[in-house]
Amino acid sequence: MTSHDIRRNLATEQYLLNQRTFDEPLILFYIQKPCVIVGRNQNVRAEVDLSYANEHQITVTRRLSGGGAVYDDLGNLSFSFVVNADHESFGDFKLFTQPIIDALHKLGATGAQISGRNDLLIDGKKFSGNAMYTKNKKMYSHGTLMLNVDLDEVSRVLTVSEKKLASKGTKSVRSRVTNLKPYLAKEYQGISTEAFRDYLLLHLFNAETMESIQTQEYHLTLEDEQAIDQLVADIYGNDAWIFGEEPNYTIKREEKFKGGLIEANISVEKGRIIAITIYGDYFSQKDTKELSDLLVGCNYEQEAIEQALADITIGQYFNNVSKTEFIQLLVD
Repeated sequence: MTSHDIRRNLATEQYLLNQRTFDEPLILFYIQKPCVIVGRNQNVRAEVDLSYANEHQITVTRRLSGGGAVYDDLGNLSFSFVVNADHESFGDFKLFTQPIIDALHKLGATGAQISGRNDLLIDGKKFSGNAMYTKNKKMYSHGTLMLNVDLDEVSRVLTVSEKKLASKGTKSVRSRVTNLKPYLAKEYQGISTEAFRDYLLLHLFNAETMESIQTQEYHLTLEDEQAIDQLVADIYGNDAWIFGEEPNYTIKREEKFKGGLIEANISVEKGRIIAITIYGDYFSQKDTKELSDLLVGCNYEQEAIEQALADITIGQYFNNVSKTEFIQLLVD
């Protein structure tokens, strides 16, 4: 995609997922100006230094998929695979990232590997984070590739939970991320983000020239462009979506599970839950607001919460988190 605005790029991705039907999977690559993209379930004010972002004209937006916040600039290449949804493939990031890893090995970054639930690492450091979103029997899996990102900006604008850092065995954001460029073979050390994108496209399509790939491109129509503009206005550029509205809370609970970090902010009055907001970098197939709605009005005690959630399949809301773990987070 030619846009360098993350809001428009995410809107384009969403539009193609929801409004267009294709015979084959879509592959999107995009490069954007400095920005922070927070996961669907995260608390923006807890993840981003908003004063710094505003001062340095770093765009802040929220995506539809779960996972954690990422910083992008023109040294980063983002990718997205849009496919027909398969329930079994939700959370299977290897299915989509292994072809990327194979291409990086050919570029000389032979130490690149898939690690944990959704990260790509090299030399023990992260250069790619990935997330998924599914709706109406379609799904996208998208991620970042830090080729030559300003790493100092990453630590300046992102404010990551201490529990999350502790789970990674590191003391700062800056110490656990890296660029790919130093690991590439000598002949690729000067590669631009655009040339890096083209190399990956040739590898993924098993093609010799970009001209042969261009015959398979989809070109947005005027109608498409107008619909995408509306999505930017309604969602990705809309403060109501990005920041939301938060009541005052009396209890804050936070824990790092196998499936990700979950933070629950709970307001209790006369022994009943009157408001609850759930944040985190977890992945979900269903909106966790549904759980919040079920719990409002419930007595703030384990038995009452267990009854309220009795018919819920918790894995659809928190991938790789059990119902017992979630309930204990709320009340222990």
